[in-house]
This record gives sequence, C-alpha cells and structure tokens, in this order.
Amino acid sequence: MLYNKLILLAGAATLSSTLFSLAFADGWDPNSQAPNVDSIVKSRHNLTVSYSTYGTEMNAYRNDYREVCVYCHTPHGANSQVKAPLWNRTINTGTYTIYDKPRTLNQPIGQPGPNSLTCLSCHDGTISPDSIINMPGSGGYNKAMESVNDQAWLDTWVLDGRGAGPAPGNNRHLKLDKTPGPTSCMACHQPGNAFNAPDFTVFSIQTDLRDDHPIGILFPQDTSAAHVDFNAPTHKSSNGLISFFDRDGDGRPDTNEVRLYDTGEGPEVECASCHDPHGIESGGPGSKFNPSFLRVNNGISDNGTPGTSGIVSATGSALCLTCHDK
Repeated sequence: MLYNKLILLAGAATLSSTLFSLAFADGWDPNSQAPNVDSIVKSRHNLTVSYSTYGTEMNAYRNDYREVCVYCHTPHGANSQVKAPLWNRTINTGTYTIYDKPRTLNQPIGQPGPNSLTCLSCHDGTISPDSIINMPGSGGYNKAMESVNDQAWLDTWVLDGRGAGPAPGNNRHLKLDKTPGPTSCMACHQPGNAFNAPDFTVFSIQTDLRDDHPIGILFPQDTSAAHVDFNAPTHKSSNGLISFFDRDGDGRPDTNEVRLYDTGEGPEVECASCHDPHGIESGGPGSKFNPSFLRVNNGISDNGTPGTSGIVSATGSALCLTCHDK
C-alpha cells in the first residue's frame, strides 16, 4: 500500500527536492507541476488528475469521477444545507474554533459562513475530497451525504468506464488531516516525502482557525473615523449581498476583485473574499494564475525561481492593502 511504501522510503527524499523546496508566506507551493493557466482544468483543483510521478496511486485513495466540476457542483440534487451554488459536497456541520487574537477593531466574529464552509469542506481535514452527494451517471445520489462523510457510500462508485474507484480491499478516501497516517493525504504529502509529492501541510487548515486570517468577521461599517484603518468597499452587488472593491469601475464583482459577503449580519470576510477556487489570471487571459488561487496577486512575480515562470508581478501586499489602510 502507498502508506506502507512511504514508511519504507521516508528517508529517501531526493537532494534536489530539498534544495529546491520553496515556501511563501501565503502558503503557495511553487513546486506544483500544474500549469495553472486557462481554467480550473489545468490547476490543482482538478481532482481528476495528479501532477505527481506517482499519480496513478491516487486511484486507491480517492474516487476519480472523470468530471472536473462534480467534486464541487451538481446540476441536480444539490446540498440544501448550505447557501452555495449547486453545491455537491458534504458540509461539516460541527463548530470551528474561531480567531481569538487581538484585532484592530473589536468587530463581531462568528462561525464561518457559506462562502467559507465550501472551502473548508476539503481544507478542514474532516471530509474526503471525493465526498459528494450526486455521483456522475444515474443511481449515484445520496441525500444523506449532505452532512455525513459516508465512506461505504463512496465505495459504491464502480469501475465501469465512467471513472476509477477504490482498489479492491483498499477502500480509502483520504482527508487533508494534518497528522500523517493511513487516513490522511499527508501520508504522502508531508515535507521531505520520499515520493517528491507536493507538501500539503499549509493547505490543511483544520477546524482550529485561530492561526488563520479571521473569517466570519464583520467588516467595519464606518471607515471614515480617524482610528479606523480600513478601506471602504466601493460598490454593492445588485442584490446587496456582496460588497466589493471595484478595481476596473464596471460596477460588478469580477472574479479578480476582493469581496465581502452578507448572509444576514452585514458584510463579512470569508475564504472566498480573497480566493477564487477556479483560478485568476495574473496578467489577463492566457497568463498564469495568481498563486494560491488569490483574487489579487500579493506581489509574487516571475523571478526565475522554480514555479514562478509566467506569473505577472503585482505590487507587494496588494491583496492586504485592498482592505487594510496602512
């Protein structure tokens, strides 16, 4: 099994992977072999492919549905427990440990909203990336999967030409649990692993959010006072549910613009405020995506180091300074 191979080869990581291992403050892994151009199909969020040398091993640890969008969306039978567009994934209905550090303003902060729960349904490490409600084809729907990560149900995905299910006797649907082990993606995707697989440590957010940027936090409503060092969003969407910083002046919340989501308590910062899981071109159509699926490139540029080729530079801390007036 792949996990056993890892244990045997744990000390065999190549010198080159050590020498060229790069780390960035936002968690971006520049060693990713995904092209990150054109669309989500060529990004790491396309879960039907692996850019690792050992990619075929993944078929024993997640269902390959052979459909890119189905890992998150479905045209029918979407998750009714979360206000997200045609959401096909299981949602964690438990609670999160929220940010509790000192803040510039004592703004209310609560549990993550829908535009964070969708991201956390993979990244909090409690739900398998292939845990979906409606599998491709007929007969693959299970409403109970809205809030239950049912491993036995996922094992019903069959090898009938539609995709690749788990290998016989090896029915594992791994999770982004930060602790390496037989149920965690980190069994291979840990630092210095023997397979030269990307390090996923920083992508495993977990349910303790105290070491991450606050989400579910209300954005200051009055930014005119002298002591409030925040910029005010410039526009609201036509339905009033999204406040956004309109970079190009077209009056709509484009994918490369930071936005705040109002689910009944006022505009709040959520994961999707700063990230778009489909990828954003760093320099317009045809250019490489902003690192870490960011809506605004935070200053990483093509500087000749591994993984930076094709990225168009942006002003340093451009994303942070969209909201923070410093």
